[in-house]
Amino acid sequence: MEEKEVKKEEKELEKELEELKRREKELEEKVKKLENVAKNSNLRVAELQREIEYLKERYRRDLEEQRKYCYEKFAYDLLEIMDNFERALEFARKSQDVKSLVLGVEMIYSEMKKIFEKYGIKEIQIEGKEFDPYVAEAVERVETKDVPPNTVIKVIRKGYFIHDKVLRPARVAVAVPPEEEEEEREEIT
Repeated sequence: MEEKEVKKEEKELEKELEELKRREKELEEKVKKLENVAKNSNLRVAELQREIEYLKERYRRDLEEQRKYCYEKFAYDLLEIMDNFERALEFARKSQDVKSLVLGVEMIYSEMKKIFEKYGIKEIQIEGKEFDPYVAEAVERVETKDVPPNTVIKVIRKGYFIHDKVLRPARVAVAVPPEEEEEEREEIT
């Protein structure tokens, strides 16, 4: 009986061994498939990294080119103004007609303002308003009772916005209250 049991156990062990071998084979196939997937994934990652580097370089070149040539249209429009100034100067050298020269310069000035407007450059309107240090520099103080203190009474150099950003602040004269006369000061002390 022991021999039967041993044979039975042997058969069970053989079946178990076959099952383990089959399972091992399945696991080896899964490992090979996973290794293949990992290899393909690594290749794809490397490919994507190369593509990202290419795109970064292209973006850098495009940005550099944009910075280099961003004023091209503006410069082209200004060339028209330059041509008009040259014609006005040529006319002024040949003619004594000051009125025509002034008219020509006014036309050029008007063209220039149109070009500025086209590119979002506009004058800062500050005269008669309260002084704003974000858009103007106070370069002069004028004592007066005619306007409230801290009011811009004169624009010395125009300032400009480019869209909503200050391109160049205005230089202005600002009203300040007049100082009391020397006599009044002495009486107070």
